[in-house]
Amino acid sequence: MPVRGILAATAKGLSFSWISFRTYYCLIYTLLTTACTGLTLNMTVRSALEVDSISPLVFHVNALLVSIGFLRLAGKWPQLMRKWQRVELLMPAHQSWREREALSVRVHKVTFVLISLSLTEHLLSTISAIHFAIHCATQSDAVESYFTAVSSHIFLVFDYSTWLAWFGKILNVFMTFGWSYMDVFLMIIGIGLSSLFGQVQSGLELIKGQVMPESYWTRTRLQYRLICDLIEQVDSAVSGITMLSFANNLFFVCIQLLRSINKMASISHFIYFYASLSFLLGRTLAVSLYLSEVNERSREPLGFIKHVPKEGYCAEVDRFGHEIAVDNVALTGLQYFNVTRGLILTVAGTIVTYELVLIQFQKEDKLWKCS
Repeated sequence: MPVRGILAATAKGLSFSWISFRTYYCLIYTLLTTACTGLTLNMTVRSALEVDSISPLVFHVNALLVSIGFLRLAGKWPQLMRKWQRVELLMPAHQSWREREALSVRVHKVTFVLISLSLTEHLLSTISAIHFAIHCATQSDAVESYFTAVSSHIFLVFDYSTWLAWFGKILNVFMTFGWSYMDVFLMIIGIGLSSLFGQVQSGLELIKGQVMPESYWTRTRLQYRLICDLIEQVDSAVSGITMLSFANNLFFVCIQLLRSINKMASISHFIYFYASLSFLLGRTLAVSLYLSEVNERSREPLGFIKHVPKEGYCAEVDRFGHEIAVDNVALTGLQYFNVTRGLILTVAGTIVTYELVLIQFQKEDKLWKCS
């Protein structure tokens, strides 16, 4: 996402311009991804209609759509972050430095863990591919065999060359981490928005059971309303990326679970496959949980309203409780579905249904078998 000023102290330092290094980099990446997608489509058309031939196309199309999605989001991001900052300033103040640092620490932990796991998964993928290239070489040179397998969509059209092989591998790495970045980005969005509700909750905890003036409840209700309005704006900007994340993860979870019934070619393939499957399942679950946390925390103030003393109850309290109970505050996937805890069970049921259908057409085979 080519936004400038990401190290600025405040959101006022953020900006977007078509004439900048970051934008040029993003445009070049998008163009190269478009070319790779075209080559993959050519390979898919020439192949039999099977899961293994469709998966690379889905991966490349997703990488292309994500790059376009973040490029479009970059133009909206500075204004959106300024709005976010204004809302944060109107929230109840943190009571300690630990509360102030908690959000930053949580974001850094999630980013570090996800990127580290993504790197580990990719290294295991490389090791298994190298093992395959050595023992099942399709060329006289094992190195050439490895690069040919990794970038088969490229060498189906072009003659093999070392620089093109490395270029295809590097671009594949970029697209792989682009997929991980998409999920990390959505998790951070969920963490940030739910933390705003956490600030409102912290303020309510301090007055739990106390008689408060009507002006206090008016101010708290308006703070809650500001968060809800911000969530609507953020959702309008990122819902397309949310849809891509869920669709892509759902597809590859189904494909990987389907492949799990096949025989593994070696120990390295076994380790990589189940590490990759575990990482994919964990990441899909994490995205769902962090985004659904926005919906969960939006309803927490109801618990405090129930403890308002009889003598402190007023019209504003009733109005506040009614808004919380009626409004369905949640991030969405292009308005097609709301990301809530219940969605996790729905997705799990969908995966089971698809697996039962796919297994009927699956032939017992050995993964990465030598031809």
